[in-house]
Amino acid sequence: MIRIETFGEYNRVVLLGERRNAFSRQLIERLSEVDCDKDLVITNEGPVFSAGLDLSVFLQSKDAVLEYLFSVHRLVKRFISCGGRVVVHVSGDVYGFGVEFLYFADYVVAQRENIKFSLQGVNFGVFPPYTIAIGRRLFSHGHLRVMLSREFDAKEASHFGIVSQIGRLELEKLFKPPPHLLGFVRPRHWLGAVVDDAVPYLYKLAEVGTREETRGRIRKFLGR
Repeated sequence: MIRIETFGEYNRVVLLGERRNAFSRQLIERLSEVDCDKDLVITNEGPVFSAGLDLSVFLQSKDAVLEYLFSVHRLVKRFISCGGRVVVHVSGDVYGFGVEFLYFADYVVAQRENIKFSLQGVNFGVFPPYTIAIGRRLFSHGHLRVMLSREFDAKEASHFGIVSQIGRLELEKLFKPPPHLLGFVRPRHWLGAVVDDAVPYLYKLAEVGTREETRGRIRKFLGR
């Protein structure tokens, strides 16, 4: 599921490709236990960085879906409040909440320009709650329209502001401010004040995601 590697100045978490790195309950639990008091690098093995939310959860009860979505929300808030910086190195395609997860990192490196990004859950009726809730604070109206309409590549994601750099991750070239300055220079820090704006949309997502029409589309996609 994940491999944790400890180095002198940072911890490295590798998503190992199980179920295309969907944010299953098990993955959320493991990520919630990762020490991020020092700098944290998150990357992946295999062709997909993350397939996003675990769509199979939406075939369960509405209460189970809400419990799952709030576990996702707690994970988001934890990464926003990490003591160290969160750097993500994306070496595979990114879907749904996998894209949204990048909003809460300090620095995102895409390995190559042709990596695909997609908020594909919209096609099933599972809308991206953080993009809807705070997207206008992060992106221009024109960029949001693209993000919610079609897939896009890493080069476009760089223009939108999701990706910081395309190419090789070179940690030694990143600035290393003293710990007492991190609160001022962490790009994601300000999101802590607005991320709870997504809570009403989590309730709405649980409602829309458990409608029979939505479940029918999910079953078809999952081959059930």
